[in-house]
Amino acid sequence: MKNASLILSLSALSLLYGCAAPVSKTPSKQVTTPITPEVEIIEDSERSALDLLSAASTESNNQATILLLQASAKFIYEQQLEQSLHISIELSKLELSKGQKNYNQLNMAEALFELGYIDLAAAELAKIDTENPVKRQLFLQANLNIQQDLLVDGIISFLNYHQQFPVQTVDEAAYVSSLFSQLTPWQKRALTKRSATDLTGWLAYTELVANNAYSSSALNSALNKWQNKYQQHPANLLTADLNASVLEVENASAYKNIAVLIPLSGREAPLGKTIQAGIIAAYQAQPERQLTFIDTNAENMADIVNNLHDFKPEFVIGPLLKTHVDSYLATNLQQTDNGYLDDQYHINNSVEVPIAAQQIDTITGLQNNPTEQSHTWNTLLLNLPESSFLSEQQFALSMLPEDEASQAAFSLSQQGYKSALILSQNTAIGKRMANSFAQQWQRQTNIDASIIYYPSGKEMQQAVKKGLDVNLSDERIYLMRNRIKENVKAEARNRRDVDMIYMFATPDQARLLKPYIDVNISPFANAIPMYASSRSYNVDTDRNTRRDLNGLTFTEIPWLLPSKQVNPLMSADAKKIWPNRNSQLERIYAMGIDALQLVDKVKAMQLVPMLRHKGETGTLQMDANRIISRTLSWGKYRTSRIQNVNMQ
Repeated sequence: MKNASLILSLSALSLLYGCAAPVSKTPSKQVTTPITPEVEIIEDSERSALDLLSAASTESNNQATILLLQASAKFIYEQQLEQSLHISIELSKLELSKGQKNYNQLNMAEALFELGYIDLAAAELAKIDTENPVKRQLFLQANLNIQQDLLVDGIISFLNYHQQFPVQTVDEAAYVSSLFSQLTPWQKRALTKRSATDLTGWLAYTELVANNAYSSSALNSALNKWQNKYQQHPANLLTADLNASVLEVENASAYKNIAVLIPLSGREAPLGKTIQAGIIAAYQAQPERQLTFIDTNAENMADIVNNLHDFKPEFVIGPLLKTHVDSYLATNLQQTDNGYLDDQYHINNSVEVPIAAQQIDTITGLQNNPTEQSHTWNTLLLNLPESSFLSEQQFALSMLPEDEASQAAFSLSQQGYKSALILSQNTAIGKRMANSFAQQWQRQTNIDASIIYYPSGKEMQQAVKKGLDVNLSDERIYLMRNRIKENVKAEARNRRDVDMIYMFATPDQARLLKPYIDVNISPFANAIPMYASSRSYNVDTDRNTRRDLNGLTFTEIPWLLPSKQVNPLMSADAKKIWPNRNSQLERIYAMGIDALQLVDKVKAMQLVPMLRHKGETGTLQMDANRIISRTLSWGKYRTSRIQNVNMQ
């Protein structure tokens, strides 16, 4: 039966590929060497996949199997992935040795990975039964972890790979460095608890670059200390390029002429004026700049962009509103013979001067020949575009609540919790945050979180009671009392399969939910730790509110947490001027501070991705798409105060 099955498989494969055209790639010659008894390394670099397939049809069972395995691997090399996958599926139906089976699984996993079926590839790779993974297996596992957004595991996998196959080139070292560049502070904390070859050196290198790469002298001093300790570390291959990038950063001229596009009239004026106040507060430290504020609610974006071309700013901050961001990126600049900056305010040397309808000189030679031109100035967008691609000169500051939820899920999963219950507002933003938390939680724990969406009003507490299964316990008590004539004393019991609760709630909702959950926890059970997003925190909490929320831990920007502000003096000044400003506007104000401080740093962060900016809205970092995201701090309600929390 075995011979018949193999002959049928070979016949089918021969018919399938007999008329296929040969490929032109000529792979480099490799030696056929079995590495371990669990995974047979079967390579043939001299023949094409079709040649191997043809040869298999004339060979005996075992040799034919080897040739088919070789052909499957060669098809992957030749990027004929469907053909490789078909051979692997056919071979999986046959009786293979352990080594052949593992090799076939490896071929199948790699083909699926190359085709973009990441989860299927991971499932097939996990079926390989060996304690001694081979080079291709290690490399594939590392790449799968990265593609599954398991950055910490991916880094460990790559370091394990390079333990057996050391870094030899600058490109290899640069790729590992790029992975460390992506680490958020919360991922980095998790990575410090792991162990792998060269990990300590990479973490130290990442830290020194993040803190010192704005200055060549500071960087060289830190690098010298690091190199004395890690003389053979692969990151030494990167120091020449790093120094060159830092010198380029250091020699760049500071931007002097800055335009700010924000809404200063209409419904969104409070937001725009709060950001303006934050920018001006940060401006006081560098009064040599020239700021021009442009009201994006006063004229259409095409006219604004047209005027900017005449105005020639060195840098643009904004727009703020998503619709304005999208139209700003979509607008092709139409040069006209005259440009006007309407409804603007000019800031220079701390003096605010209206310059409404100020005429700007035109560009010589273009007055009578209108042309479309793209934006030529650097821009820091204050919101993410819906779908537009950012150019090399465009950067975006992300304040997505989903990022906060993802950070919370990752950090809490590192605390040893396994079963999470999410309580979320039944709103669009509540669902987005809950889904982001749940996805990250499942990714880290392989356990699905439970989500309870509660409505506003009186039904909110009933939804929570149902989510804790307290209502089921009440029903059982009610039935028991009806069946037994004597008086029965009983306490309702909540579900025991939840060891942590995370809330997405407004401050008022949190103040109702937290005590309600506390009283509905069975006296026979341990208290369930409760956490929340920044939406639950209000800077104007009184003692009664702190008592109701006592023990609730939440994420928040440093600006709103005691002793976490980067610039406490600036915070104290703001409180004197605006003592009653609410938390939402405080966050917008802090965003304005960071926006101006990022002006001279975005190019540096683009050149040196490991750089970080410790801002008032969090620790800021830039990704490969020039999106700047933040890492928040943690606080905890106490009866007498708000306490800072270190989520190590």
